[in-house]
Amino acid sequence: MLRFQNCGLVMVALALAACQKSAPEQRTEALEAQREANQTAREAADERSKEVAQANREAAKDISAAQREADEARQKAVTDEIAKTAEAQRSAAAETREAIEATQKAQVDLRKSVEARLNKLDERLHELSKEANDPKVAPAVATSAHQQLTSAEAEIRNLRTELPQLQTSAAPSVEQFRVRADERVARIEKTLDQVDDQF
Repeated sequence: MLRFQNCGLVMVALALAACQKSAPEQRTEALEAQREANQTAREAADERSKEVAQANREAAKDISAAQREADEARQKAVTDEIAKTAEAQRSAAAETREAIEATQKAQVDLRKSVEARLNKLDERLHELSKEANDPKVAPAVATSAHQQLTSAEAEIRNLRTELPQLQTSAAPSVEQFRVRADERVARIEKTLDQVDDQF
């Protein structure tokens, strides 16, 4: 039994000796393990760098797309503003043209109206002048009538010379001119009525 016991111890010692590795083997294994750890760390770092690069590319695409959308929106806003401004200018120009045309028509109509009235006054003045020259009219009455008719004729002439002013750039307003012309024509008519009443 002692023999088996010694044999068992020898076996254990041999097994123990077999299990123990030499120092160079352990260093080699340690270096190999370190190399594997370094390789794993490098691979992990490479993977992380790739993921970061991919994330950066995707972010750049998103930023580029957002910038493109912003540029398109800005361009559309500018285009819309240009179109609105152009339309407003066209509308304002059309309204200005219409206002100018309306003013010019009113000026022409007023000028024609005043000229027609002055033509009638000229005819009446001519008839009254004939009556004033009639030998049957008393000399004092004829002299007074001639003075009034000369004054009326001068006023008609003055009013006729002012008519072209209606169509100048510095023309008074049509309504102001109409009021003044009506007042002056009324004075001329009154003068002619007074002359007529003398005969």
